[in-house]
Amino acid sequence: MAAPAEWFGDTDPQTLELYVELHRKLTQGERLTRVFELCDFQRSLQVANVRAMYPEATDHEVRCRLAARLYGRELAIKAYGWDPEVHP
Repeated sequence: MAAPAEWFGDTDPQTLELYVELHRKLTQGERLTRVFELCDFQRSLQVANVRAMYPEATDHEVRCRLAARLYGRELAIKAYGWDPEVHP
């Protein structure tokens, strides 16, 4: 099943077709590796954003803030004993 063309409205149609064809040639293992790479990249962007917003934050605080963003306030409190509303 192909992604709707409107998802890639700013992409040249020939470029999009090449992109799709390259992905079709990947093995399932290669596709799964790409998914994990994208997850790692997304996490690194989130960490960089937290560090930019809170430059004095310790590594622990960055983990707590990331947990609150990804999993919500309640889980951050349960997992880390840290409330993002108390430490804005």
